[in-house]
Amino acid sequence: MVSRGGRSKGCSNCRRRRVKCDETRPACIRCKKRGLDCDGPKEQTWIMENAKFPPSPPEENALIPSVLPVDLSLAAFQDDICLAYTRKTLLRGGSVEIACNMVQFNNGFVEDPSKPGIALLRDSIMSLAITFYGSQHRQMKIKNRGYQQYGNVLRQLNTHLSQPELQTTNETILTALTCMLLEIFLPTGPNNFLKHMHGIECMLEIRGPPSLDDNETALLFHGLRLLSIIGGLATSRPSLYSRPEWKKMPCIQKDEAGMLRHRMFMILADATRLRYERNVALSMELKENHPALILETRSLLTCLEEIRSDWVIFNEKHLDESTSQMGKELRIANHVSATAHMLYHTTHICLLEILESLEPSSKYASLRNAAAIKIMKSLELKAYEQRTGAPESNTIGFVATKVAWQALGGFHSPEGRKLAKVVKSAVNGVFAVGAWEDKAQMGDVLWNNWTDKTPQPPGFLKNINARPMMMAQHEIIDIGNRSLPIYMFPNIRF
Repeated sequence: MVSRGGRSKGCSNCRRRRVKCDETRPACIRCKKRGLDCDGPKEQTWIMENAKFPPSPPEENALIPSVLPVDLSLAAFQDDICLAYTRKTLLRGGSVEIACNMVQFNNGFVEDPSKPGIALLRDSIMSLAITFYGSQHRQMKIKNRGYQQYGNVLRQLNTHLSQPELQTTNETILTALTCMLLEIFLPTGPNNFLKHMHGIECMLEIRGPPSLDDNETALLFHGLRLLSIIGGLATSRPSLYSRPEWKKMPCIQKDEAGMLRHRMFMILADATRLRYERNVALSMELKENHPALILETRSLLTCLEEIRSDWVIFNEKHLDESTSQMGKELRIANHVSATAHMLYHTTHICLLEILESLEPSSKYASLRNAAAIKIMKSLELKAYEQRTGAPESNTIGFVATKVAWQALGGFHSPEGRKLAKVVKSAVNGVFAVGAWEDKAQMGDVLWNNWTDKTPQPPGFLKNINARPMMMAQHEIIDIGNRSLPIYMFPNIRF
């Protein structure tokens, strides 16, 4: 039987050259003759096969349970899941994005003594996230836990409001904003949304307009502008942003579309003041005030038409090959242009409603219907593209849809039913379908005050040209609750 040689124990130089090494220590003779650095032959290792070792202690052979469970429960990550879902589905951009960026949501959160309101802001965001997640997934236990945390937030918020140094901080304002969002989508009472909005306006009034060098506060106040206007339209009170000192706030978004929206927001803010003055004049029968109100409203309409001319130029510049087929049919370039288009017609309808109440005429009704149909077309485009534009995009669509709904007469007209169909078919759209779970809760919340309760001048009901839906209170808007099995929400951007 031929024996098998073992592995060479020669130095590395001899093994690399594949020659026999004499294994002389510390350096082999071959390497010395060639003047090479020799690392010497390998050491031999002997293994004692018959050696006996003492047995290991019994405890070393014992089974040690794993520190991690076989199935890790998701309960430890429940808050993180709720927050991630809500931020993706509901909270994007604007003031809410500021709030989320200010707060650490990890478990090792430590309150910063220099910002005592951060912890409360964090709790308010988590209460909204937990409640929203539980509501969307029909998890009553999670939803109730969110409401319980919301109650604790309200108690702590009242404590902060009683301390002068905390009353008007950015953290307190953002906390109130978060509470207001919860009352919009998951209301605990019929008027709580407007109460929060009124409280925020009081804090803003105490603070005053932001300085130009405070970018964070300027962005926060800019994001609250549309909410203030919505509250003003809903309650027929002048928005804080209709005051001259607040109208001087510079536009945050310097692009062309942002400037167009900024100019229209200024007109819409003035509309809240005119609605209030109109209501006072009609309720007190101050007919001598009508000409001045009509003149100012028509002046705003003229300014609005100038903005529309600028929008037409902006829209034409962006009509190209990238425009969708529906956009080409509607002659609207994209979702950004559609947002500005909806805001224009929303403002137009609000101004026409003021004129119609002061000098009733059938022409105003036809103009409002035409504007409402154009809003519906723009909404169809945004739903088709399934995208959003500016930070106010979804909220503008929300307001525009409500205004168009009132103008079209709700479910009582073919156009109104078509609008409902468009809204329900929009994926991640701009309208909060079924935002109020109980239809009765909407009665005094927001939208039935827009056109239904406008004080009418004496003899208005006798005017045969008056639009019938203006004569009596009609159905409150509740788009989507009739057939949708789950409530859909927009990616809200305030």
